[in-house]
Amino acid sequence: MARTPLARLFARSFAIVCAAEARGEPATEALQRADGQRAARRRFLQQGAVAASALALAACARVTPRPVQGEEVVIVGAGLAGLAAAWRLRQAGVAVRIVEAQKRCGGRMLSLRNHFAGGQVCELGGELIDSNHGRMHGLARELGLALDDLTGTETPGLADSWYFDGSLRSEHEVLQAFAPIALALRRDQRAIDDGNITPANFAAAQALDRQSLAEWFDRNGAGGWIRRLLEVAYTTEMGLECDRQSALNLLTFISADTDHLMLFGDSDERYHVRGGNDRVTTALAEKLADVIETGCVLEALRRAPDGRYRLALRCDGVSRELAAAEVVLAIPFTTLRQVELDLELPAAKRAAIQGLAYGTNAKLMIGFEQRVWRERHGSTGSLMSDLALQTTWETSRRQSGAAGILTNFVGGRHGLAIGEGSPKFQADQAAAELDAVFPGALAARGAAREARFHWPSHPWTQGSYACFAPGDWTGGLREEIATSVERLHFAGEHCSDEFQGFMEGALESGEVAAERILAGRGMAWAPLRQRLVAGNREWRVGNRIGAA
Repeated sequence: MARTPLARLFARSFAIVCAAEARGEPATEALQRADGQRAARRRFLQQGAVAASALALAACARVTPRPVQGEEVVIVGAGLAGLAAAWRLRQAGVAVRIVEAQKRCGGRMLSLRNHFAGGQVCELGGELIDSNHGRMHGLARELGLALDDLTGTETPGLADSWYFDGSLRSEHEVLQAFAPIALALRRDQRAIDDGNITPANFAAAQALDRQSLAEWFDRNGAGGWIRRLLEVAYTTEMGLECDRQSALNLLTFISADTDHLMLFGDSDERYHVRGGNDRVTTALAEKLADVIETGCVLEALRRAPDGRYRLALRCDGVSRELAAAEVVLAIPFTTLRQVELDLELPAAKRAAIQGLAYGTNAKLMIGFEQRVWRERHGSTGSLMSDLALQTTWETSRRQSGAAGILTNFVGGRHGLAIGEGSPKFQADQAAAELDAVFPGALAARGAAREARFHWPSHPWTQGSYACFAPGDWTGGLREEIATSVERLHFAGEHCSDEFQGFMEGALESGEVAAERILAGRGMAWAPLRQRLVAGNREWRVGNRIGAA
């Protein structure tokens, strides 16, 4: 699902255009009519989200861990994927050990507390949970953590903002300008059977995949401010500039299945863990505290003659070796590339590890003494623009106090550039740009604080999340990412087809890795199978095909 407000808007516009085309109705008329139906659709989505969450939660009752049996599984990485795999295996009675390079657990789930006014919390990493992220909803319930609904209780009358060519654009303007591009999208989607790539349409899919998104825009006449708007949308959504990502990232992003249209758009990214998302990983780490070693860097991995794996580690500067019958590598491929892999791997798997691209998204949290975007300008704080700041949203929603926090989320070259200078320098520059959109924003900064996390330069991630470059969809890379090699398994957001780049994807991949290990040992554990089946059923409600 979409990570940004504009991507959600495009998804909704595209769905309307596709439905109108099927009825033989002009796209402009359909868009106008749809504007009058949105209130009813929101009510439907709210009711549907409650029902869908109930389904996932029902499958996530607490399960008492079984007595330990069998050989130990070593899991490298204590982010959400690694912790989830370890916890499900322990519940099934499998001995586990986790080694983590950093001195903390949680990976890209990292909440900042006791920094902003009034005790407001912000997220330096993964922030938003969709209403159809069944596994995240279920795990939160299992751990006794509450989720705040950020959009279901939004103040009536507030709207998202689109600022291009020095002017605020109405949602209606954006939808109308996007309509001709949506028709071109629909044409190419038909050529690849709505993202279902088969031998029959492989040549068409490959031709589109080999185009960069920028080339696709050129060939389909996308120009003017709507072109810049699309470029900002996909640079921030996927993490790389449009000339560095596959056109299929766009073409597979939006599902044209009319059964899903009413569930697309406004329903996603509406939840957040009360008190901070890293409460999830903290709770899991507490349950696994006796088997976690932090400060342990994996330097090499080899296969011994007896078939067991040997992990060469550097733990707090001291070299040591660990043996394991089975291993889960729950770390980004960016860091896995630094590990000496002295074992037989298929050439395609090595190519995937070496070649998978990662976005350069970064986050800058800007504190304000007043939420002027709401109080004076009727905005939710969700902004997409052709300014250097690219996009913002309000992180202080559902948090008390007059002060507020806007998260400035950037990608591509702006994601790299935001790491330069001090956080205050960058925050003040962004506030000055915001003042053109929301007059009074600069003054409202006052003495409020700021925070920044620059994922592209973080040594244990070296990027934000996976992004498919031209050729990745049809060149074999995509299929190899999550594939196990004998008793060597892989997990992390990059291993999820449906939720790549999301916390849900990391959680899903960890649970799937656990299931594979159990299946290989003849331990078809019913509670985990029921959880995975329920989660699978849940994400098929309103999901899209392909990348995150």
